[in-house]
Order: sequence, then structure tokens, then C-alpha cells
Amino acid sequence: MNTLPFLEHFIKLNVSPFILVLILFPLLASLITGIFLSVLIFLRLRRERVTPREIIDAIRALRPGGNTETLTRLCVRNDSALARLVNSCLEHASLPRGENVEVLQTVARTEVARLERGIVYLEIFVGASPLLGLVGTVSGLITIFAAVGSANSDPEKISAGIAEALHTTVLGIGTAIVMLFPFTFFSKKIDVLAVEMEELSMLLLKKLYTEEVPA
Repeated sequence: MNTLPFLEHFIKLNVSPFILVLILFPLLASLITGIFLSVLIFLRLRRERVTPREIIDAIRALRPGGNTETLTRLCVRNDSALARLVNSCLEHASLPRGENVEVLQTVARTEVARLERGIVYLEIFVGASPLLGLVGTVSGLITIFAAVGSANSDPEKISAGIAEALHTTVLGIGTAIVMLFPFTFFSKKIDVLAVEMEELSMLLLKKLYTEEVPA
């Protein structure tokens, strides 16, 4: 809703169409897309969507070598990352411990990759936005120097160049700063969730394979 006055503002400043189409529009689109993605990723990384409490409690309550039927039922009707890890571990419980660990590591890498979906776009926005803003800055300076260097300096062109340089710089840096917070937060949260899932998987393996591993 507020984007139209924003664009009208730049049009009134006589910013060149090149800057509007190739820099301002992409920066604005990056900001809106990044905020939308951040909301989706936040909803996807909620703890109950990744490591549900009921499955954690079931793993901890399981006795070494005990019946895994309750845990299996929980994982079948749950669509979380931890449920898929536990289900894979239970399905391959007939394999030797080493082979089960290898299968579990493969599944874990797949689940972490699923958790990281969308993060790469935030990273791109963080890196590319200041560069786009810098291009706008350079373009504005070129406009200023071209107007100053001409025989009849045009104050209108000089002011347009200054506005172009400053607005693109602010928008580029501002977009990067806004995107940096969710990118850092989600990256750290995924690391924490991955460690937690690994600890729970190792605990489950220890309870499934009760025989002592020779030193």
C-alpha cells in the first residue's frame, strides 16, 4: 500500500528510468520478498514443527531394548524432521549399529537441507543489496559530474543526481540490514535444532543397541 507514494517520490525527483528499473525496483522487491520469506521460515522452524515435545518425551521414556511401538506410532502420524529421523532409525534397527548410523546421517543431512530452504535467498539479499545501492550511488555521481562539467550547469540535474545517489545508497544498505537479522537468527536456530536432533538420535541408538560396543 505504501509503495506507490514511494515510487511517486522517486519519479518526482527525476531519477533516471535505468535506476528505477534496474536498481530501485529490485531493491524494493528484495525487501518485500525477504520479509515474506522470513515469515514463512519462522513458521517452518517452530519447535513443534521440527522437534515435537511428545516425541522427545517418548525417546527419553523408552527403556533400553524396550518396546518401540508407541514411538513408532507417534512418528508415523507426525510430519516433523525429528519424526522422520526417528522413523528411519527404527526402520533400520535390524541392521548393525554402524550401518544404521550411516543411514541416519544421510537422512539427517536431508532434513537439515530441508530446514535451510529459503535461507540462501536471504543471504543473497544481504550480499547483493548494498552492491545494487553502490551502483546507484556511482550512477548518481556520474549524473552530478556530468551536470557540473557542462558549460551550463543544470541545478535540476545536480539535485537529481544527489537524490539518486543518496536514496539508492540508503535503500541498499537498509535492505541489507533488515535481511541480516532474520538470516543470522535462522542460521543459528537451524544449527541449534540440528545439534538437538543429533543428540536425540544418538540417545535413541544407544537404547536400541543395548549390547556393549567393544573398545
